[in-house]
Amino acid sequence: MAKQSWYLGKTKGPRPERIYLRDFSWDCDWYWGGGYIGNKNFHTHFDGCFLNRPDSRGHSLGPFYDPWTKAPEHVKDPQVISNGASVWESLDFFLDDAQYDKDQWWRIKDLFKQFYAMRAAAEVFHLGGHCSSKGRTEKETNPFMEAVLNKHIETVIIPAIRKALDKEEEK
Repeated sequence: MAKQSWYLGKTKGPRPERIYLRDFSWDCDWYWGGGYIGNKNFHTHFDGCFLNRPDSRGHSLGPFYDPWTKAPEHVKDPQVISNGASVWESLDFFLDDAQYDKDQWWRIKDLFKQFYAMRAAAEVFHLGGHCSSKGRTEKETNPFMEAVLNKHIETVIIPAIRKALDKEEEK
């Protein structure tokens, strides 16, 4: 049986909180849920927290700053993340007692990128789109492709993420 959660570290700042990543679940009988981060006081998602945010140098998606760092004067409209868990490159940028080094964290993030891309594709094959109900044709859905993607997520991606989180050596 897989772990129910993985400890990532403690938020920096005046009131440190332990942050966890919850294990995956098969939800609503058609998709894999996963990437849920937080504790009893807050809930966020891996992609919004760790993949869709640039680092404090503004790499990738724009200027991003933690709540304790003042943006330089030349940065227009800095994005300040208040939940204390957003990071782009290394986990210890925001968390004390970070449980993964930079290389381990990159591997975990790469696997989550695959997880979210395949889950989104499976959703399209399941629903024929997203949030649409009128005008959908039978050709827009493909239960076989949905099943193939969900099986790949279940048998390849999730075990690889769990292994990386458990810090097991690649064989």
